[in-house]
Amino acid sequence: MASPKLSHLVVNTSNYEVMKQWYIDVLEAEIGVETSDHSAVFLRIDESHHRFGMFNVAKTDESASMALPGSDTGSVARLNHFAFEYPTLEALCGAYVRLAALSTTPTICLNHGATMSMYYEDPDKNSVELYLDSGYTEEDLAAFYAGGDSYVLGATPFDPAALLKGLGEGKSVAELIAWSPPDK
Repeated sequence: MASPKLSHLVVNTSNYEVMKQWYIDVLEAEIGVETSDHSAVFLRIDESHHRFGMFNVAKTDESASMALPGSDTGSVARLNHFAFEYPTLEALCGAYVRLAALSTTPTICLNHGATMSMYYEDPDKNSVELYLDSGYTEEDLAAFYAGGDSYVLGATPFDPAALLKGLGEGKSVAELIAWSPPDK
């Protein structure tokens, strides 16, 4: 049986127009479908008309699933972050440059070993990761996680501008994204 793939992600917001424009800018998206009363929108970022969506909680019902961001619905579960993968280091760095020109900068950039990740905060304070998969094999990943918390939590900060400079100087992607386990 085939494993399911992520189909779409939907967030609730009371900051609908600002959030919609932020995601259009960050994801280079276009509106796939939107309700005429602006209570919901799904953005097109690939072949699907609704890969990413948002509901305007000011115009929806009172159910817990439509709770205003930050409101107490009795649940301690919260979204940690969601991520969008770029196919190349050049594309990831290009997103950094494009977003910086819009005054949108990452809160932190971390080399996790298995990924090169730039974390942004949307207008509702959700964490959004833009990343490059480092190309670890299944065996590499098993060895990485076998290293324990010091490996998994041993991310090192990186400067996207330095990566761009390195790319411009002809350094290899492997050299630029190399990660070493922390000393124990």
